[in-house]
Order: sequence, then structure tokens, then C-alpha cells
Amino acid sequence: MSEKGIFFERELNGQKRDFCRIEIQGVRDIWEGPARPEDLQRFPAEWKAYKGKKKKPRTKGTGLAELPGMTEPRRTELELHDIETIEALAAAEETTLRGIGEPYVELAKIATLQVEATKQKDDLVVEVAVAAQTLAEEVTHEPADDSAERS
Repeated sequence: MSEKGIFFERELNGQKRDFCRIEIQGVRDIWEGPARPEDLQRFPAEWKAYKGKKKKPRTKGTGLAELPGMTEPRRTELELHDIETIEALAAAEETTLRGIGEPYVELAKIATLQVEATKQKDDLVVEVAVAAQTLAEEVTHEPADDSAERS
């Protein structure tokens, strides 16, 4: 039987910690817990790859933690499948998400709504800025009435 070690980061008691998930081919059960020294020795290539990935800059976008309904275990599961932002979740294929679990399909729908709402908000901000600029130009180009009335 072949076994696979997957390392990831998760919050535990308010602190970010390294975790390990051990999957054995042909066995449905999965062990998951804080990374132990023996895990690092059993899976040195996976540990090295995890540490290398940890150093790379995060992808641009809104973090998954900002999504309503997102829990720490769900965020971790999505990141294990290389979905690290709300935008990436909204763009993820439904079949991939169904493979992870049904709640992730619903989270993708929420992510899509959030992305659309953010886009509409950004568009509104641009419209307001353009309108303010146009109004400011109109005010500065109005002819000044410098002739004071004398009685």
C-alpha cells in the first residue's frame, strides 16, 4: 500500500501551525493532525515542496477567510486543491468542487455573488469619481461674475 503525506497550514488555538494529512491508498480513513517530526522524516520530499510553496507570494485576490460561511477546515481543504482566493473559488469547476464535497459548491455560489457585488461596487465608485471630476471641471469653467453691483 502506498501512502501519501500532504502538508498544509491551519490555525490552531489562534496560531498558524503546520499540519500533515496522511492518506493510504485503498483505505478510506485519513489521519490529520499537527506535523510531527516523524511525519517530516516519512515524507521529506512533500515537506520540502510544502516549505517551497509556503515561501512563494500569495496569489492576488480576496482571501477565502473573507467569504461568509467559510470555516478554517473548509479554507484549508480548498487551499489543498490550489483554490486560495474568493475569485478562484468563484471560477472553479463545479465537478471539482463536488469531488471535494457538496458544501463547496454552495460556497462557490456565494463566492460568485460576492465577486459580482464587489465588481458592481467598484464600478459605482468609478462612476462617482468621474461624476465628481466632471462637476469640478464645470465649476472651474463657469464664468466668474466679478462685477459687483453698486448702488
